[in-house]
Amino acid sequence: MKECIELMKAAFGQLSYGQAHVPLRSQLPVTAHEGVAIFMPAYLARSGDLGVKVVSVFPRNVKANLPTIHAVVFVIDSRTGIPTALMDGAYLTALRTGAAPGAATDLLARKDAHLLTLFGGGTQARTQLEAVCSVRSITKVLVCDVDLKRGRDFVEEMKSRGGHSQRHSLDCVG
Repeated sequence: MKECIELMKAAFGQLSYGQAHVPLRSQLPVTAHEGVAIFMPAYLARSGDLGVKVVSVFPRNVKANLPTIHAVVFVIDSRTGIPTALMDGAYLTALRTGAAPGAATDLLARKDAHLLTLFGGGTQARTQLEAVCSVRSITKVLVCDVDLKRGRDFVEEMKSRGGHSQRHSLDCVG
């Protein structure tokens, strides 16, 4: 996570200095199935990173006991155009989504900050908790979720992992 946080800081820096080309997301509706495919290309000129993330969101999948969201990340060598990797995007998305607030916390939050509030106890909350705790000495975590059961389940899961129950007070506030 710490390495990913540093990479996010570098990427955000390139974006801030106009060295990143990140076109608006292209969305392709799949109206017959109430879904959408989303294409997100990016090129970071200074580091030479080039890739595309493709995400599909199909809410009807819940009825078939399938995930609603699927994603892949396609990495391209920016010097030659040769594809270098095709990776599952679910874990990478969760990792990046956690690392972004980790980077923001590291750069913007007070060094003595100790309270973290997570809005939602879903998949991405896990990496957000990990990231913020890797850059600050968090002692109390509040989880707010419109689905009280999901919030409580998240709190219990994090407590059962061992480390969090000893270092943090975890509570679901609904």
